[in-house]
Parts: sequence; C-alpha cells; structure tokens
Amino acid sequence: MRIALIAVAIVSGVAAPALAQTAPPPAAPATETDRSKEIVCRREVETGSLVKSKKTCHTRAQWAYIDDTNQAQTRAMQDDMRTRSGGN
Repeated sequence: MRIALIAVAIVSGVAAPALAQTAPPPAAPATETDRSKEIVCRREVETGSLVKSKKTCHTRAQWAYIDDTNQAQTRAMQDDMRTRSGGN
C-alpha cells in the first residue's frame, strides 16, 4: 500500500512535499554523555614479557575513575615516602 502511495506521489508531483515532511530528522551529534558510555579497550603488557598482554575493556567513565584512583594512590604513596625519615 505504501509503495503505491509513493509511486502516485512521484508521478503526480503533488504529494512529494508531504512525503518530505514524514522523513525522520537527522541524527543529533554525539554529546559528552554519549561518549562517556563508549566502551574502550586497553592492552596491558605483562611485566617481563615482550609478547604476552591482557586486553581490558571498560566505558570511558569507568576508565576515568580508574585513572583518577590510580593517580591518587600514587600521589599518596609518594607523599608518604617523602615524609618518612631516612635513617634507622
């Protein structure tokens, strides 16, 4: 039925503007919230091996949390080592 209506619209030229109005709107550009849900995989090379590696996949938001946590722990460990006395 729909094919017949489209054929009639093309032949007559009258209903062509009406068909153009029913077309779906163009897709909106990706926003930051959409990008935070993207899955990103990272390959981690095993220490002491040139070939062996492990693939880990998380969303961008999860990677940001992991990176921030790792930086905070590293900073805390470095600060702790600076404040310790050097002698016995």
